[in-house]
Amino acid sequence: MEATAVAQAPDEGDIVVTRKLPPSKDRLVRVVYIGDINLKDAAGRTEMEKRVSKAVDYMCAIPSPIPGQEKAMTAPCREEAWASARPQMEGAMARANAHK
Repeated sequence: MEATAVAQAPDEGDIVVTRKLPPSKDRLVRVVYIGDINLKDAAGRTEMEKRVSKAVDYMCAIPSPIPGQEKAMTAPCREEAWASARPQMEGAMARANAHK
C-alpha cells in the first residue's frame, strides 16, 4: 500500500513558517492564519507578529541537554523559521496597503 501526501497551497491569508529537520530533507511546517487581521493598522501588524512568533516558538522548542544553553540550541531554528516567514509577512502588509 502506497501513501500519497497531498500538499495544499496556502491561502492568501496564511503565513507558512518552515524549518528543516536535519539530517533529513524533511521540513516542519506551521501555517499561521492572518486573514482576519487588518494589516493596515499597527495593532493588526502587532497581532500578525505575535501569531508568527508563537508558531516559531512552538516549532523551535528544542529541549537542551545542557542547562542554560536553550538559546544557543534554538537560535539557528528560530533564524530559519523567521527567514521563511518575514518575506510573506512583508508581502501581506504590502497587499493590505495597496488596497486602501
